[in-house]
Amino acid sequence: MKMILMALVVFLTVGIILSANLLTQFGIDRNYLYIGVGALVITGLVAFRGVVLIIIVLLMSLMINMPQEFLDQYYIDKDVLIVVVVLMVVFPLVYREFAGKK
Repeated sequence: MKMILMALVVFLTVGIILSANLLTQFGIDRNYLYIGVGALVITGLVAFRGVVLIIIVLLMSLMINMPQEFLDQYYIDKDVLIVVVVLMVVFPLVYREFAGKK
């Protein structure tokens, strides 16, 4: 039950926020179907990981949704934040697949 609740929270917060922003960055029409599928994929990648990773990704996704003027004040680029979040989620999977096997 705990894992299902965590997956639901990740889907509603991180998944929808990141998928909507990623669709905008790639120039794809923001359709509810695309946002839902993207949120489901992001949830599948993040939800069953450690709690620390989920909290860090949640905080980064909240920073992604800050107004551009606020981010410019601290010299933070929104594109860099999106790349950092994607790398935090994807890099451990790729590393385990290619370098973890012996």
